[in-house]
Amino acid sequence: MITWKCIISISAEELSSVIILYTKFFSLCSLFWRFGFWYSALYIIGWIVLSTIFPQPWYRGPTKVIELTESTFRERVLLKQAKSTPKIQEVNEDEEEIKYWVVMLYANWSVACLNFESVLAKLSVEYSAPHIKFAKIDVDIYSDLAEEYGVSKDPASFDLPTLVLFHQGKEIRRLPELTVTKEGQTTSKADAAKNTITRLGWNKKPSTIKNAFLLEKIKREKKHQ
Repeated sequence: MITWKCIISISAEELSSVIILYTKFFSLCSLFWRFGFWYSALYIIGWIVLSTIFPQPWYRGPTKVIELTESTFRERVLLKQAKSTPKIQEVNEDEEEIKYWVVMLYANWSVACLNFESVLAKLSVEYSAPHIKFAKIDVDIYSDLAEEYGVSKDPASFDLPTLVLFHQGKEIRRLPELTVTKEGQTTSKADAAKNTITRLGWNKKPSTIKNAFLLEKIKREKKHQ
């Protein structure tokens, strides 16, 4: 498990965070084994305090990723007109040109999302075009969207980040790829196990996203196609 996590790390920062995480875990086990509960508790409290005072910073480099709210997500990505929007309104030509959206569903507390931010930012710059946009939305704030897209906010679920490709308002691909059950049906044990393995093992490297979402092909498409 540790080796696999190190292999699929997408950056030096993520690799460092993985090594530090497991170092902390084994140090905690060692303290508990040698000195008992109270030393272990103090160790945990110390790390919580340090993490609160000196949190890992988010990516601050070049980016064209747009931060969305639930209302802007529904209007711009899903192309659903807000109820309060008047019937007659000025048409935004730039919005009309957008055919594809790559959207990251994330949570601020998730280290995996924090590490993935730089990958999405670099892809947004590399594949910048009038007909394709990159965005992110915090499903911890907009929990209705998390439920709507079957994304668990539980830290133990490994659902975050989830990357979704939309074409003219409809989802056409997502990473990690999960087995979606129809409404009223329950997920089988085999599908549940497959989904768990997929969540744990999906490779967050840029090449994986480029190939899965066919970004090269999308970028070459004519904007009015």
